[in-house]
Amino acid sequence: MKQVAVFVALIMLALGVQAAELSKQALQGSWLILTMNGESDDENDKWEFEGDNFYQNLGGRRISPDAFTVKGQTIDLGYAKIKVLAFDGDTMTADMAGFTYELKKE
Repeated sequence: MKQVAVFVALIMLALGVQAAELSKQALQGSWLILTMNGESDDENDKWEFEGDNFYQNLGGRRISPDAFTVKGQTIDLGYAKIKVLAFDGDTMTADMAGFTYELKKE
């Protein structure tokens, strides 16, 4: 059994598979929206996390901040929740209000 665990760990390292813990600290910075519901976002839209605040930068306009917390795999904005489906520290797939986003940290 130990040999299998070592083998799996080596494969994951070889493939560059890393897991990162979702936290306020890990989210800090700008996240470029690559796709929304599978369609490319060519407008350079972003999610931005600064301290305790979450901003959406859409169409070149930065929308007023919302305070956020992280609970498990959920980013809680108080009035809405963002469910994080995948997160590795550099990329994120998330569902907000029924829309699936793929994002890349800048």
